[in-house]
Amino acid sequence: MNAPEWNKQDKAGSLQKWIKELNAEARYQFLEAGTHLEIFFVFNDEGLMEVVPIVGMEKDEIISELRKMLSGRNGYAFIHIAEVTARHMDSNAEADSLMVHAESREGLTEAWFSTVTTQGDEKLLLDAVKVEGASLDGRFCGIFRDLES
Repeated sequence: MNAPEWNKQDKAGSLQKWIKELNAEARYQFLEAGTHLEIFFVFNDEGLMEVVPIVGMEKDEIISELRKMLSGRNGYAFIHIAEVTARHMDSNAEADSLMVHAESREGLTEAWFSTVTTQGDEKLLLDAVKVEGASLDGRFCGIFRDLES
């Protein structure tokens, strides 16, 4: 992966470049391995601050630690990559997906979902679908809003 340059004068634009690059890399890694490690990329105003792989932690513990890190270290944004079971917005249908979810303290909230499908024993990914703002729901959504409260 070619890590995008971080421009402190255009943090939002820099974050968008990271989202695009990490979405492509996550898809590539998933197709190579048939799975993807849950991982967070955490940014501050200067750029990438830390890469945090998640192993052996419960979701509530992950959220608590992420909030502490963002609050205590003046976090600007995070990008969360994970395999999830996502519910379609217009129905109760669910599908396994590769998710790349990003939030920033400036209000950016977006996720890219690549639905997992199989062909024989091989796992494939459908084209990524972008979901933004209020359409997103879940335990990792609204972290920065919650920090302000």
